[in-house]
Amino acid sequence: MTGRLIDVSVALERPIPTWPGSRGHRTFRTMAIESGDAANVTQLEMDVHAGTHVESSLHFLAEGQPLASVPLGELVGPALVVEIVGPAVTPALLEQAGIPSGTTRLLLKTTNSALWHGDGAFDRHYVALTAEAARWLVEREVSVVGIDYLSVQRFEDTPETHRILMRAGITIIEGLDLTDASPGAYELVCLPLRLGQAEAAPARVILIDRTATT
Repeated sequence: MTGRLIDVSVALERPIPTWPGSRGHRTFRTMAIESGDAANVTQLEMDVHAGTHVESSLHFLAEGQPLASVPLGELVGPALVVEIVGPAVTPALLEQAGIPSGTTRLLLKTTNSALWHGDGAFDRHYVALTAEAARWLVEREVSVVGIDYLSVQRFEDTPETHRILMRAGITIIEGLDLTDASPGAYELVCLPLRLGQAEAAPARVILIDRTATT
């Protein structure tokens, strides 16, 4: 594979921010060689919305579709990372970002990415889309939008921002860590776990920088 691989997933190996009320994630050993067992075995318990995850319309729409209905091809292909500087993602800031017409997979890099490298406390002042920004994405026929914190909508807002995107069939990736991804064009590879009828699933997400060589 030609190009530099950038892992933009959040590691589930230390305390990370979790949504208020969520059980987050927990790993623990059920078998350990040092305790006399034949093998080491780790068990994982987690909210499917913890860390880096993909959401389908079933999350906020009663008539929505489960994540299994989203074609994998939608989550693999050319993507654009843009940096948004401001307390919220607004139509004006999206316009200023110079997003080319025809962009279908858009990843929003904000000051949120630094929050993954702190003490694990949840910050309700994270940067996210306004409802108007969600409509901007719908009008430009974006099919996938990703953001670098636990929600694509602001903490104090209603779920309408999610619903605007979901009604339009836009797939949402939340919990990205774009610290090492400079603004620009990449190949996106986002593979959520195959959880059948769930509304969301954890995902490993990488960007391939075709302008760099390994």
